[in-house]
Amino acid sequence: MRRIFYYIAGTVLAILIALLMMNSIQSNIDEQRSNDMSKPSFSGKDKKAGGTYAATQLLPSLFNNQPLQVVTKSFAVTYRKEETLKNSGNVYIIVADKLFVTEQDVIDLLKYVGDGNELFIASNQLDEYLKSRLGLETEVMGYGEMVKPGIQRYSDSINKIEATYRYNGPMLERYFSKWDSSRTNILGYSAHDQPNFASVRIGDGTVYVLLNAYTFTNYFVMHNLNANALATQMSYLDPHASNVYWDEFYNTQTGPRNNEFSEWQVLLKYPAFRWALWLSVILMLLYVAFESKRRQRIIPLKPVVANASLEFVDAIGQLYFQQQNHTNISHKMVMHALEYIRTRYYINTNLLDDNFTTLLANKSGAPIDQVKRMTGLMKVVLDNGYIDSEFVTDLYRSIQLFYLNTK
Repeated sequence: MRRIFYYIAGTVLAILIALLMMNSIQSNIDEQRSNDMSKPSFSGKDKKAGGTYAATQLLPSLFNNQPLQVVTKSFAVTYRKEETLKNSGNVYIIVADKLFVTEQDVIDLLKYVGDGNELFIASNQLDEYLKSRLGLETEVMGYGEMVKPGIQRYSDSINKIEATYRYNGPMLERYFSKWDSSRTNILGYSAHDQPNFASVRIGDGTVYVLLNAYTFTNYFVMHNLNANALATQMSYLDPHASNVYWDEFYNTQTGPRNNEFSEWQVLLKYPAFRWALWLSVILMLLYVAFESKRRQRIIPLKPVVANASLEFVDAIGQLYFQQQNHTNISHKMVMHALEYIRTRYYINTNLLDDNFTTLLANKSGAPIDQVKRMTGLMKVVLDNGYIDSEFVTDLYRSIQLFYLNTK
């Protein structure tokens, strides 16, 4: 009966787990099919509407199937460690809602571009220091409200590009209000024909700035033929680039950073991780508070147990002595002493001669005269000599003295 109950309980539990898994899978599928653009992540791993998974899958085909090298640290850190960034012929792509960079990031980015590399930045809001170094000023249309449907137009008479792409999602109307015409070319426009895509020449390289990160989202790229918009944007970059870097760091930033940046800032931006961290801290404190208490009474110290074996030997010795069996007790004392010598000093006790005496004295540290006397008494016992009570007493004292003086 009990076994049937376990089978039924196990079956019900398995069904519940299966239903929960199916519900979770269906929820993920619904989220991926959703057109919700309220919280775009611009992450290459995100398959939802606001992610850039589709763009990262298409980009290698635009660079002769060159695989993307994903970067998860700030540019300043990556630039110090990645030696290939200091060479020419590289492409670095940053897609983020708001671009927050440190002064050192900007210095290294411009040095990277000046050495003959290309930098593509798609961001709805640029960092102020970066804009000043690029000679750009930006404005937002109206009161910063989203325009829906979103439109992105490309117009470049030099390269004979004229194309417009739209989708049903929102776009932020931010545009360039001022730029350095000596090194800046306008390449694209927003829904209200305001310039929002430009190239800036820096040394031997070029920085491409697009004030519309939504053109990289899954919702935009997968709408109608909007994948061509991605190809148009990337057509300005070298298709034979040595390395193509895709940044996965700046799309996680929600505020300005110090140069002494820690990766904890990235992790703590996720609410689930913050809750898990605080929950772990609370559980550790509770464990220390409750488990550190003593669970049982203090165990009292017990007195050291006396060596009963010595008392036993004394009792047996007194018994033999009372029975006047001097030969028997002497023989047992000698056998015990020789066993002690064999097991402790590893000396052969078959022949009790001068070599035995000298070797035992050297190993035990006992005086040679004392060892000679003890050995002589032992030989009398082993040779079945005359033994009386005085002899037994003398033998006992000699052996005990040897025990006390040995190392």
